[in-house]
Order: sequence, then C-alpha cells, then structure tokens
Amino acid sequence: MKVLRACAVAFFAVTAAASVTAQNYPIKPIKLIVPFAPGSATDMLGRLVAQGLSERLGQPVIVEPKPGAGTSIGAQAVENSAPDGYTVLLGTNATFAVNSILYKKLPYDPLGFSFVATAGGMPSFLIVSGQSKHKSLADFIKDAKANPGKVSYASSGVGSTGHLVGKVLENAAGIDLLHVPYKDGPQGLSATMTGEVNGIFYTSIAAMPMITAGRVRPLAVSTQKRTPELPNVPTISESGYGGFDFSGWGILAVPKKTPQAVTDKLREAAYSLYSNADFQAKLEKIGMQQMPQLSGRELEAFVAKERDRMVDVATRSNIQPE
Repeated sequence: MKVLRACAVAFFAVTAAASVTAQNYPIKPIKLIVPFAPGSATDMLGRLVAQGLSERLGQPVIVEPKPGAGTSIGAQAVENSAPDGYTVLLGTNATFAVNSILYKKLPYDPLGFSFVATAGGMPSFLIVSGQSKHKSLADFIKDAKANPGKVSYASSGVGSTGHLVGKVLENAAGIDLLHVPYKDGPQGLSATMTGEVNGIFYTSIAAMPMITAGRVRPLAVSTQKRTPELPNVPTISESGYGGFDFSGWGILAVPKKTPQAVTDKLREAAYSLYSNADFQAKLEKIGMQQMPQLSGRELEAFVAKERDRMVDVATRSNIQPE
C-alpha cells in the first residue's frame, strides 16, 4: 500500500510540475531548426517566422540551420530533442510527405511529431541562365522533346520540391529531363547561372537578386496562379498544361510527446502572427503564399493527403526508394 501511495504521489508531482512548466512556457530562448542551408528559401522563411514568434512569445527564437540528407538531419535532431517546446522544426513536404517514399530507412519517424501550424507555401519557378537560348517554357520543352534525357535541371536533392516539380512536368509534357541533384539550392542556382545545367525549379525568394540583375531568367511558375512578386511570369498551367499546380510547403512541428498546453501556446502565437496584415505583406514580398491555418488534426489530414499525392507522383515517375 505504501509503495502504491508513493507511486501515486510521484506521478501527481511530475504531472503538476509539467503543468506548471507548460503554464510558464516559454521561460528561455527557443531554437527553430531549419533543415536547409543558410540563404535558401526555407531559411529566409524561418528567419521571418522566428522574428514574429519571438515578438509574440516574449523570448528569442533563434534559427539554427541543419541542412543535409533531404531534411533528415534537422528532423532527427528535433525528434531526439526534449519534448518541451524549446526545439521547433520548420519541416517541409520533403520531411513529412516525401522522404518516407524515397528512402527505405530514415533516421527519424515522419509521424514522430505534433504539427503546430502551417508556415507557408513555396511556388517553384523554372529558371534558366540569363544567356540561355530558352526564352519561354515552350522553348525549354521543345528542346527536351528533341533531345530526350539531355536537357538538364538542378535541384537541392532527390525528393526536394524542385526535383518533384520536374518529374510532374515530365509527366505532363511527355518529356525526359536529366535531373542533377546538388548539395543545396544555392549551388543548383549557381550551376544554372553558369550554364552547367539548363535550368532549375526554384523559389523566387532565393533567386530574386539574380533575377533582378538579369543573371537568370524565370520562364514559368508551378502554381495555379501567377505570383505578386513576378506577375509577368506565366504559370505552367496557362502555358499549355492546364491544371498544373504544385508547390512546396512548410509546417512548424515539435516532438510528439510535447505537452499539449505548450503546443497550444506555440499554435496561438503562430495564428496571431499569420493573421497580421504586416506579416502577410512580408510573406508576399518574399514570394511565399499563406496557407490556411489548420488545427492539429486538420494538419495531420493535410499531410496524409499530400503523402498520398507524392506516392502517385513517385509511382507515375518510377521513382524507387533507395
């Protein structure tokens, strides 16, 4: 009896301590792990989100880039961290919906997280060198049809949004492109600029300085509608491939066992941030699209649906797990 009573006391003591901790959260700086290289689109989004969350939570939110292995390194670091809300992941469609299809074994569990809030949609532009002979998407596809497997495009790695957009375009246009994965997006963009590859599917946020300088040229965007920051660039859909609509996305997540009260505080801060008109304007300025703010279960359903969609892309593109 004494043992049972002692266990009960210990249990309620731990529960009470956890409750107090959740109520006081946050009491110290929060790390936002971004599984991409500095200067990438997701890194820029992360820094914008970190600043906004810091203002709302009253504690510094520090961006810590952990690139590599298709976001696996960053995801593993967060999954293995203490589930206390002080280590948050800015994961993407690669992290939660694609990697489990591409790799037979992952160092993290894509289902080992609690989803906090959506962070933003990332349109992909087909970008070529400023000196490229391809002046339009039609030129690019015509060349690809005349030279199967020789017209190349870069990406930040197998399973990245840029890689998958290329695969979807291959299926839509009936072409065979040469995929050239690089360590990260900035390297792929540099290779495009120098003509090492024929193009890259990339975000405007990271490419805008080179676009403005004329060193690279966007031919088309992957989303259903044109984007505000590059309104003269046509969509792939209106360029002859109706219904084409593909973009990357980001989600804030924490380890699965994080107390619900802590997750709720993070979610409330994110909702407040994304409902702010000034923040929405900042998102638009960097070429991001605001996503609907979904609840935890709605987010789980969204990710599951996206995973099914990627299974279809992988099947039709004959992408085999490594």
